[in-house]
Amino acid sequence: METKIGTLIKPIIKKVVLAVANLDCVDVADYKKTDALPGNAIIVHDDRLYTRVITKGSLAFGEAYMDGDWTPATSLMDVLTGAIKAGSLEGRLQAVFKFFQFLSANLGWINPQSIFRSTKVAKMHYDLGNDIYEKMLCSHMQYTCAYWRDVPDALETAQLQKLDLIGRKLKLEPGMRVLELGAGFGGLSYYLCTHFGVKMTCCDLSEEHLVYSKQHFNHENKTLVLMDYRDFLDKLIAEKCDKFDRIVSVGMMEHVGPVNFPNFFRKTKQVIKPEGLFLLHTIGNSVDDRNQDPWFDKYVFPGACIPGPQPFFQPGCIGDGWKLEDWHNFGVDYMRTCLAWREKSFAARGDLPKDKYDDRFWRMWDYYLTGSAAGFAARSIHLWQFVLSPEGLPPSFGDRGGYEREN
Repeated sequence: METKIGTLIKPIIKKVVLAVANLDCVDVADYKKTDALPGNAIIVHDDRLYTRVITKGSLAFGEAYMDGDWTPATSLMDVLTGAIKAGSLEGRLQAVFKFFQFLSANLGWINPQSIFRSTKVAKMHYDLGNDIYEKMLCSHMQYTCAYWRDVPDALETAQLQKLDLIGRKLKLEPGMRVLELGAGFGGLSYYLCTHFGVKMTCCDLSEEHLVYSKQHFNHENKTLVLMDYRDFLDKLIAEKCDKFDRIVSVGMMEHVGPVNFPNFFRKTKQVIKPEGLFLLHTIGNSVDDRNQDPWFDKYVFPGACIPGPQPFFQPGCIGDGWKLEDWHNFGVDYMRTCLAWREKSFAARGDLPKDKYDDRFWRMWDYYLTGSAAGFAARSIHLWQFVLSPEGLPPSFGDRGGYEREN
């Protein structure tokens, strides 16, 4: 049972949360009396939301949405975009955290077991199968940013344009040997084999990915390797294997970690020909903040890190090791991709098993995809494609001399 101090201080907590979190909150009992609400307004269904947020920040805010403690008054996209533009909730609540932790420890006005008990036991992650991805993604199972050029509503076409863009940026020619680090479901390698006539060696740590690739995207010029990229690069170097003409890595650097970048770039440079090219496709952060949002760390990509620009240019990486030929940012396209994924997955909700994908899962999925889209819309995170060469391309390369970007 809460003390009188706890009862008295709750209105203060509410005011602090509203101010710091850049939110306009309306209690559900008063909602019908309200005519027009701003885009950052939320409807509060349970006022435990305020004490959850004041003590656990953005993790609690996301979990409260999953538990139905709040819903957006107009648009979840607007709420999350505004919150992201306001900056890190943890950073803005730092001093407040300490104050209320003191109250909790010394005055006993909060009972964490009652406040933070979810309506269901929280799962650390959802064991997703291929069924939801097959409903959500394109025919080539691309779980990365599409390239939206003159295709306002067609995810399928936008993803094919991305695959073609990668092939053209790498200046692929028939017979070239290409190393893919982080192969996903196998759609990229299949596309490059069939449309550019190259020979692919694909390394991935997920057995499920490689099984899917073999079943759905098999090709005679494609070799699959189930191994950690570090072990595979070490193996190639130790055995003095023939060097590759090209390297491509899409959506893997977020799981490499900035502390491992120098080793990653040093070893990849050892397995490519001097005149080769390396295309690196990754999500990037506006700032070098290596702390992932706590909610995303728990429910989406545990242990991942979205790097800022600085780690790519640390000693041993780009500039000091690899030469930068091109740096392309099209993060707004990822916003559109996430929203398209959301639309497709929710349209297929009725076709997926309810015991596996319950209501709380769908609120989590909504928060994940909309929150990701909001991050790109706020220009807090980006999608970068680097094109690198080991020695710097000579003036004789290409028709005009040097590297020329494909669009």
